[in-house]
Amino acid sequence: MGNSFQYPGDYRIEISGWGLDCTFFVERTDLLWTADGEKQVRLHRALPEGAMVFIRLLTSEPSAGVVPVAYRVHGAEPMDRNGRCQLRLVQIHPRTKESPAVENASKSLEDSPTVCDVLGIKAELQHEEVLQ
Repeated sequence: MGNSFQYPGDYRIEISGWGLDCTFFVERTDLLWTADGEKQVRLHRALPEGAMVFIRLLTSEPSAGVVPVAYRVHGAEPMDRNGRCQLRLVQIHPRTKESPAVENASKSLEDSPTVCDVLGIKAELQHEEVLQ
């Protein structure tokens, strides 16, 4: 199947990223890909709108070499009574000069003003140099 999902349906995945509390998480769950192209997951943690997560397809073949794919949370429902949060996801594509309208993995500093404060140390964002 390669690095991406090819058909609508349910897929067993591993999803990872940073939660609302700025701690890293890894969770196994199902990805629901609807016929109209919407992708949804249900997690045991809440994530903010716009959060970046990485999804890796879990296969029965250990040598499949599946690479994680970056997604952005595009909609988050409140936790249900079972302690699960439903999230809608949109795939993030690498930044290129030719595609300014596509959702990109790299954002400018103005788009991401906050940084997780890990162990009381505030990280400063710096401009990224892009070699073309």
